[in-house]
Amino acid sequence: MRLLSFVAAVIACAGPALPAWSHEATSRGVTVAHPWARATPGGATVGGAYLEIKTADGTADRLISLQSPAAGRVEIHTHIMDGDVMKMRRLDVLDVGPGQSKVLKPGGDHVMLFDLKQPLKEGDLVKLTLVFEKAGPIDVQATVEPVGATGPHGMAAQPTDGGAETGSGDHGAHKHQ
Repeated sequence: MRLLSFVAAVIACAGPALPAWSHEATSRGVTVAHPWARATPGGATVGGAYLEIKTADGTADRLISLQSPAAGRVEIHTHIMDGDVMKMRRLDVLDVGPGQSKVLKPGGDHVMLFDLKQPLKEGDLVKLTLVFEKAGPIDVQATVEPVGATGPHGMAAQPTDGGAETGSGDHGAHKHQ
């Protein structure tokens, strides 16, 4: 019994020192939530990642760059219609106004991972660092979902504001801070 209490005390003390790999991270009024990526076939050198960026009321910021140890280059992309053709274009920055939410999802704005160092495998985690003009760097772990997934953790779509789009209710159970 004493050993069990000792182990519990050690874990409680170590908790704050453990890395904050999470499905949601916040810095200076900017929150990055629900990060995920799609699995890629063997030999693929390009992958996609998706997430939500939210700002607190009165806080505006700009995503200015992204990094990942899983890729040689990481960019923000958008889809635009050029006549009858849908095309992807690189965005230099992504502005998020005060109290707003920007959802990066399949078919819309998204993260492109170029020069992958290895295929993205379902169940793995991919570290992403989003660098904001004011909030600075925010680190999250994107869960790799199956090829063709449209949302994280088997959800029908990328969630916004607590998963309202997915019909799944509270997605807070996936928050690991």
